[in-house]
Amino acid sequence: MFPDALRPSSDSPIHLVAERPWFMRSSAVVWLRIGSAVVGLTLAAASHLGGWKPVSRAASTTTRNPGGVIVRKVDSSTQADAEQILARVAAGDSAAADEVLEKSSGWAGKTHRTPKSERFVAAALNLHDLHARAAAVQAEIALDGVQQNEAGLSEVEQAVGDPTQRVWALWMLGALGNRGVEPVHSAKMIGFYLTDPQDDVRAAAVDALALVATDETIPLILDRFRNDPSPVVQERAACAVAESGMYSREQRMSSAGSFVGWLDDPLLSPQQRAWIVQALGDISGQRLGNDSIAWRNWYESTR
Repeated sequence: MFPDALRPSSDSPIHLVAERPWFMRSSAVVWLRIGSAVVGLTLAAASHLGGWKPVSRAASTTTRNPGGVIVRKVDSSTQADAEQILARVAAGDSAAADEVLEKSSGWAGKTHRTPKSERFVAAALNLHDLHARAAAVQAEIALDGVQQNEAGLSEVEQAVGDPTQRVWALWMLGALGNRGVEPVHSAKMIGFYLTDPQDDVRAAAVDALALVATDETIPLILDRFRNDPSPVVQERAACAVAESGMYSREQRMSSAGSFVGWLDDPLLSPQQRAWIVQALGDISGQRLGNDSIAWRNWYESTR
């Protein structure tokens, strides 16, 4: 007998997929990607991000039965439909992005992440089009079986307190905030982890704030660029306000003033200055190298 939550419906084929819980797998696999195919496509898609290293997303958490084995309920028809639409989003089809935003609420509980869906979501998240990125964010919420409401937020809040689920939960908090589920509250929760002892958690918090993408999150991310001891977090922060995440063109321009002002700061490392130049290039479309005067002139001309 199936528990009620896992009981197949009579009108659609159901596949039950059992596997080891994600937090029992290699941490390197969990943090970098799920499957080598996803790594390959994501690295290719990174060319859209001006040469920045691709942003990682952790594996999802899932419900386990009392025996500790993950049991996923998958409607094969819904899964196939979702993956077909996501393939079109990844190819730049704006109408497909509209379909995801309209239909994906019905995917939750009937679909899950697969190497194929991860390839498409990763590609869409690396497109310049924020509409496609929004569709990818909403799709990932549904594929992970999280409700896009306060009940889903409550579930993710509990998960963020578990170190084995924290990186995933931070990304999901940002995703929910981006889709309008208590963005101020989500940003406050994420902000708590910007000073976590672990580099990967701080980097995940930066990624998550860039998904929420409110004006108030920009100074928090810029602070991590300037003051975080980890080059990984510094780079993630520079990329977040320059190119990745969900910030608008106007919001990215608001960070340019800080970058221009820091170009000649002797307290910054040579690597930080190189990332500033890269960030300014991505924001402006200009290639002015290390010429701080030229960058100041450009910035003043935009005001």
